[in-house]
Amino acid sequence: GYRFLTMAAPYLDLCPDDHHVRLIAIREYLKLGLAAPARELLDVDSSMVELPPEFATVRQSLANLAERPIPWLQYAERYEANLASLAERGVDVTPIREAWDRLQNRYQLFLDGNGVDQVRMCDERGRWRWIPFLGDHKAVDEARPLPEDVGKATPSPVLFEGLDLGHFFERAYKVTKDTFLGYSCALFVVEPDPAMLAVVLHLRNWGELLADRRVLLFVGEGCTERLCQMWEDDLDLPWPHHAYTLGAGQRGCSPSAVDVVNEAAEARERRILESLRQLEARYASRDIHYWARRFDEALTDKGKPLRILAAVSTHTTFLQHSMRDAKRAFEGLGHKCVVLTEKTHYNVIGPLTYHNTIREFDPDLFFNIDHLRPEFGTILPANLPLLTWDQDLLPHVFTKANIQRIGKLDCLVGGSDGKYVEAGCNPRQCLYASIPTCPEQFGGEPLTDEERERYTCDVSYVSHASQTPQAFHNQERAAYRDRTLQELLDTMYKLAPSMLSEQGVMSGDVAKAILKEASRRCGSAVQDEQIRERLLSWYLWRLGDRIFRHEALEWVAQWARRSGRTFRIYGNGWDKHPTLASFAAGPAQNGRELLCVYRASRINLQLMPAGFLHQRALDGLAAGAVFLARGTGSDQRNPVFVGLSAAIRAQGLEGGDEVLQRGDEPLTTAFRDALRDLGLTQRDAEAMFQLLSR
Repeated sequence: GYRFLTMAAPYLDLCPDDHHVRLIAIREYLKLGLAAPARELLDVDSSMVELPPEFATVRQSLANLAERPIPWLQYAERYEANLASLAERGVDVTPIREAWDRLQNRYQLFLDGNGVDQVRMCDERGRWRWIPFLGDHKAVDEARPLPEDVGKATPSPVLFEGLDLGHFFERAYKVTKDTFLGYSCALFVVEPDPAMLAVVLHLRNWGELLADRRVLLFVGEGCTERLCQMWEDDLDLPWPHHAYTLGAGQRGCSPSAVDVVNEAAEARERRILESLRQLEARYASRDIHYWARRFDEALTDKGKPLRILAAVSTHTTFLQHSMRDAKRAFEGLGHKCVVLTEKTHYNVIGPLTYHNTIREFDPDLFFNIDHLRPEFGTILPANLPLLTWDQDLLPHVFTKANIQRIGKLDCLVGGSDGKYVEAGCNPRQCLYASIPTCPEQFGGEPLTDEERERYTCDVSYVSHASQTPQAFHNQERAAYRDRTLQELLDTMYKLAPSMLSEQGVMSGDVAKAILKEASRRCGSAVQDEQIRERLLSWYLWRLGDRIFRHEALEWVAQWARRSGRTFRIYGNGWDKHPTLASFAAGPAQNGRELLCVYRASRINLQLMPAGFLHQRALDGLAAGAVFLARGTGSDQRNPVFVGLSAAIRAQGLEGGDEVLQRGDEPLTTAFRDALRDLGLTQRDAEAMFQLLSR
């Protein structure tokens, strides 16, 4: 019926004498419970169209039907509540009110027999037309494809030119809300027709949606100009990557919002490149000799303290706290430190914000966690030294291509020296640092009686790694379209538990062995080097990590159930775990609450495949906590490395090759064993020497 009536209306305008179609249209309107539009099909100009006599009987029958448009007043309370939500945010709702007061008689609302709201508008020629169409709008919008990156952790912002009746926008809002650690993408709405927006505000209960500041609304005359001005006012406001034109009412937006945004984005790009050119000119003369003097003077109190610029995202579980502690450490050493971060849950630190801060602060060092120079292409001048603390060895960041493109003034610290050198990094750019903790943060006042009562338990575990091995496997498997690769992942998933039980943890050698055996069983080999690296460095590493943790947690859970002891697991997502949900205690905020957990737990668990030494463990020790760790080979090797390092220093050796050629059999054997344990080859001996000699 919807489809027929959509075609019949324009057809009858062109062929008013087709009474058969007119009669069918009347019938279809009546089947939908829309008597008023059915009656109007009989209100024709008799001088233009002569209806057959039998239509008089139809007219008389329809006159007795009481169906009329629904008064807009019936939705006035919802309308006012929506306007109030906008007004509380500082949005000027006057244009919406004025347009509705002036034009509401041109809009009619019906509820059809299927329970669907149908809205129509009277155009300038006095003809009614359904907006956006006559049909099941919600079903159509449910079937409309969402942006392709919806479902990923940080989907890109979306631009809407008009909203139709709001179903699709509401759907897009829900699926992009809090997609990753508080991140919600910006949603831009451009509606040149305030009266049409008023229609939507009558029909949708959007109090919470409209109160969300990531919904950026531009309505009425000059809406596209105000949209572009927002990017001028907020340099960290991201650009929309997707756009939907859903305008149902009268259009008045010329040029289109999409064209205006594209022009503004191109202008911004030119501005960024010019700004970067100016910064490059400022830093051009600051070569390696300049920085050698600058750092020497700052670190020997002969010159001004270092000015350190840093950046970190708030959409992290731990890095923002690591950066907080790093800033405290820098300032504790007498240096100045400025940390950039997002202002809102939908902002992204923009290149010009970096540029303006660099211009004003004139930093001597850019410090960041888990990111490399290639990611800062239009952000940092080439001659500004960059120090990367590699806290997580992210496989998509620390790729061979990225490591080979780091600058000559860049340094890496905190991760795997061997992997950097293997990828082509100069060993001298790999700095050593012990795993840190912050005693000031975790050496607070003794627990109060209330805190002790709230947090005391027999055993606790703190981690956001609540995703089960099976769930991780399913997620990763879905990322591959190739059935051969999916079969390979399934085989590796089945092999991993038994091979890990034999070897302990997912080392590089174990991962390679699993991949090799899975390839043999599947009768296929991975030829693509990038895919192979992802399978080894991401899929198998992450799978091993989850198996290692969750297996031990299951042991403790069984013990707690059997003994009646208290076991609490702090972090995100544990309340949804299939077998451990009953132990979920919610997230523990980094700071005082985490200190309380550490101190009030009789035993704190440390379950890291890389070994006991980790910042969380050291934070807990700084708080005075007692730990029980699941043992690994790393914990056994550390004393060996300490002894080997001492031997190298005692003999005054100056290079890895010299160690191997020394003729000291115990030393040579220990050095070769260390190379093997760290997954390094013979040609990486120099990197191994640099590590141990420090």
